[in-house]
Amino acid sequence: SKTKSHVTALSSAVDFHERYIGVWKQDVLACGSYAQSRLAPLRRRKRGFHGDTVTKMGKDIMISESRKFIICLSDSALYFIIDDETSPDKSTGGERSFPSRVPANSTFGDARWPHAVVRHSLDSLRGITIGFQFQRLILRFFVGNGTNSSSLEYSYVILTSNKLQTVSFLQKLQSHVTDAQPGKGALIDNDDKTFLDALGTPRSNEVVIHYQILHQIWKRGDREASRRAFVLTDTQAYLLDETYNGDGTNPTSEKEQMVKLGDVSLAIIDSAELSRVTEVRAANEDPRKITLVILPRSKYKRSHRWRLVCNDGEGAERLIDHVRKATGGNL
Repeated sequence: SKTKSHVTALSSAVDFHERYIGVWKQDVLACGSYAQSRLAPLRRRKRGFHGDTVTKMGKDIMISESRKFIICLSDSALYFIIDDETSPDKSTGGERSFPSRVPANSTFGDARWPHAVVRHSLDSLRGITIGFQFQRLILRFFVGNGTNSSSLEYSYVILTSNKLQTVSFLQKLQSHVTDAQPGKGALIDNDDKTFLDALGTPRSNEVVIHYQILHQIWKRGDREASRRAFVLTDTQAYLLDETYNGDGTNPTSEKEQMVKLGDVSLAIIDSAELSRVTEVRAANEDPRKITLVILPRSKYKRSHRWRLVCNDGEGAERLIDHVRKATGGNL
């Protein structure tokens, strides 16, 4: 069968003398049919600013959400290991207690082996795109087809939401890709122009002060958090939907030949002039949670709130600090 032949080919390609380099826990979104055949995304209902389900012609609009992976780097390959509750290995019907009890007389040989759903040799990594302000990375692997001379593209968006994590991963990956591809190496670029064009800042002459990938949550209702992008300029605050070409969210636009897999697209969920931002505060119970209070444009309406969850406490602190500075320190 096709699956069996793939496993056989994968096994024969593995170098059992690989040397471990590092491991990271990250959110990953596969782009393109080949990558998604290995790393299937989560499909969720698209939600508007108030948490309502967005529909079109009476049907719920579905979006692709990232999944949590353990990314393991050796000196010759990169492995993706599923690390979320939707993994078949974890869907046992009940919650798994943590930490699990270790049976008496256990040895390292008794431990469960992690299952890598994808292994890519570093010599097949052809492109690395650094996301705007180091919030993400796009990795592009080109793998031989086997039946002809063409290659299949496997692209992955690594959503670090953290500059230090991005730089740490990139430095180790880049050094070993250079060793795996002597005299060549992967092409490294950034998507600053693509991102700013999508945001429209070249037309508005706004200056981006802060950008962060985070999640929006709601105070009431049983609704899962929605991934958003927060952008702060010298005049505006934006809450955006951020999608990537080939992630399965917009099948029509993904057929455009001029757009690369993983290229970013933005859609405004809400925005406000900085003069209407009256408060920004961190939640007491969780340092990652932030609330922005926005004045309405009409005095007959109530203020509304952006309830956001950052990837970590450090990101939340930076966001609060930048908003306060941008508003003149009056918050």
